[in-house]
Amino acid sequence: MESQLMKLILKVASKRRRTERPAPLLIELFEETNGGLIEEYGVFPFTYSVRGMTNRDTLLYGIRHTLSPRELVVLRRAVQRVGEELSPSSVEPLTFERLVEVLEQLAAKYLGESDLRGHTKELATLSAYEAVGMSRILALAMDKLVTEFYVDSARSPAYLDHYRYGRCESAIFLTERERKALETHLDTFRGYTLDYTLPSLKNDLDVGGNRLRVSLDLAPLSVNGFALDVRRLSVATLSLVDLVECGMISEEAAGFLVAWLEAGMNVTITGETGTGKTTLLNALDEALDPRLRRIYIEDAVETKDLLDRGFHQMKIRVDPFERTNETPRTKGVEIIKILHRSPDLVVLSEIQSEEHSHAFFHALSSGIKGLQTFHAGSPEQAIRRWVEVHGIPRQSLLDLGLIVQMKRPDRLKPTRFVSRICEVTSENGEARLRDVYVRDRESKLQRILPWERIELRGGEASPVEFRRRMEVLASGFSLRRSGGGRR
Repeated sequence: MESQLMKLILKVASKRRRTERPAPLLIELFEETNGGLIEEYGVFPFTYSVRGMTNRDTLLYGIRHTLSPRELVVLRRAVQRVGEELSPSSVEPLTFERLVEVLEQLAAKYLGESDLRGHTKELATLSAYEAVGMSRILALAMDKLVTEFYVDSARSPAYLDHYRYGRCESAIFLTERERKALETHLDTFRGYTLDYTLPSLKNDLDVGGNRLRVSLDLAPLSVNGFALDVRRLSVATLSLVDLVECGMISEEAAGFLVAWLEAGMNVTITGETGTGKTTLLNALDEALDPRLRRIYIEDAVETKDLLDRGFHQMKIRVDPFERTNETPRTKGVEIIKILHRSPDLVVLSEIQSEEHSHAFFHALSSGIKGLQTFHAGSPEQAIRRWVEVHGIPRQSLLDLGLIVQMKRPDRLKPTRFVSRICEVTSENGEARLRDVYVRDRESKLQRILPWERIELRGGEASPVEFRRRMEVLASGFSLRRSGGGRR
C-alpha cells in the first residue's frame, strides 16, 4: 500500500527548497473573463460567471477565487504542511476519498492554529485538493450548474455544459500537473494501469461531496493525447416531481411509468448521449416503494444512494467495458448471476455491448424486470441495433415492455425531455412498437393510445387496477407540484 501511495504523492506533490519562490497555487491560475455579464453567482471560495461574447453566439464561463492575500498565504503554508506531515499508514483503506479526508484533517489542524475566522472547513478542503493537484477540478465540481465538462487535448481549454445556458466555452487550460494528477488518481485508486496497450479508463470520484464520472483517454487511442470527460452524477438527484415541473415529462406519463414498474413490467430508456436517460432512471427508481429489493449492476456508479432513506439496495460494481478482456467480473456475467439473488427490481444502468444485450434478454426471459438505459436515436433504432447488430431474436423483444425515448433537440442547449413512450406489443407473434405517448407540435406529451388498447403484457395488475393506480399517482404529482403535499 505504501508504495502505491508514495507513487501518488511523488507525482502530484511539488516540494521546493525554502529558498525558492513558491509556485502559484492552482486556483491562482484562474483568469478573468471578458464579455457582457449574463449571470454571476458564487460558492465560497469561488465566484462563477457566464458572459456573452461580442459579435459571437458564444457563451464564456469563468471562475475566480475570492480569497484575501492573507488567506492565500495561509493556504499555501497549509498545502506545504500537509505534504510534509502525511503518513502513508494513515491512509487506510487506500481510496481517493480517504486520502483527501486525511489531508483535510491535517490542514484543519494547521488552519486552526492560524487565527483565521470562519471558513476553516472550506479552506481545509481546498488545501487537500491543492495538495493532490485537483483544486480547480474541485472548483468546477462545486458549481452544481455545471453538468459536464470536457478537455479535448493538453493544448485545448476546457468547455462545458451548463444547466441553465447549455454549451459554454472557457479559458481554463489544465496544467501538466493537473493532467498527471488525474491520470494517477484514476490509475492508483481503480487498480488498473494506464499504458500504451490500455490507454482508456472510466471511474467515479467523490470531489468535495460531488460524485463525478471521470473518463480519461490517452495516446495512442486519443490522437491528440490527453482527453477528458467529467460528468456530474449528482445532477441526477432530481425527483420525478422536479422533472414534471421542468417539463421533461407530463404528470400523467410520470404516473403511467411508475404504475407500469409497480406492476412488475420492464422499462428501457433510450436516447443519445446527454439526453437525460440516467436522470429519468434515478427519478423513477426513487419514486418506487422503498421496500422493493433493488439490485444494481454498474461499472461507474451513477445511481442514487438511497440506503439512508430506508430503501433496500444492493449495488454490484463491475469492471468497465474497456477492461472486460482482463477479468471475469463483467456486466454480462453478473446479469446472469443476478437470477440467484432474488431481486424485486433490477437496475442495469447502461446496456452497452452484444454480451450485455444477450445477458439482459436472458434475464428478461427468466422473469427479471426493471430499469435500464440504451443508446439509440429512436425506439426503432434500438430495435434494429438489438436485432441486426447484437443478434437478439425478434421474439425476445416481446419481453421489453416499454421503451421511453429521450431527446435533446439542440445539442448546445440544456433542454431535455421525454419525446415518446412506446409499448412493445405482439402482432401475429412478431414484436411491434405502439406509441402510447407522443410529444406534439406544441411540445406537450400526450397519450394517443386508448386505454383498452394498452396490452400490459406480463403485468401483475388488471387494466382497471393499472389505470386507477396511474390516476392516483398522476394526481399526487400534480398535488406536490402545486405545493399541496410533501416532495
